[in-house]
Amino acid sequence: MAKIKSKLFIFDFDGTIADTKSLYYKAIYNELKFCGYSYKEIDKAIDLGMNLKKTLRNLGFSFLVSWFLQKRIMKNVKKDIWKVKKCKDVDLIKNIPGYKILVSNSLKEFIIPIIKHLKLNCFKEIYGAEDFSDKAEFIKEYIKKKGIKKENCYYIGDRVADIKIAKKVGCVSIIISNKCAWDNRAEILKAGPDFIVNSFKDLRKITKN
Repeated sequence: MAKIKSKLFIFDFDGTIADTKSLYYKAIYNELKFCGYSYKEIDKAIDLGMNLKKTLRNLGFSFLVSWFLQKRIMKNVKKDIWKVKKCKDVDLIKNIPGYKILVSNSLKEFIIPIIKHLKLNCFKEIYGAEDFSDKAEFIKEYIKKKGIKKENCYYIGDRVADIKIAKKVGCVSIIISNKCAWDNRAEILKAGPDFIVNSFKDLRKITKN
């Protein structure tokens, strides 16, 4: 694996790059309400920031049932890919110098069509839920292989779960807090990110040194 000599920017996808929250919530709730789960229970499980399969397991479904439900949910989610919009000022990512990758708990079969649809081909590499079992451990290993100093590694997300990942990895956490984000500003501030910004306009200011 080739070493990276520039700064490394690791981007989350849902709520950071693409406004997918309502799409996911609707598909998950419409499927699980027939299993007796309330919106509050589903919301609490989603808030843990795990991939869909782990979220379903956390709700108490068996491995086989989780696999089946994931297929059904993703089928409905993918029907509305064309409705997905960009998050605020996301096009400005193209102007940020450095090595940019995307690491998401969503599947690549969902991510890549949206990236193409939104014309956001600014990522050198894209990794989805099928590429790892633990996001933080995957990023740790990636940084090690690429020879990046942790102070030159930035993790950009929108949730409390993203702050926790950045802390586990040891890189700088930058949280984009706007109407596209999956967690509200109060929750984000309580979790203590290194930086919290309203849009990608502020990202270059933080990382220019």
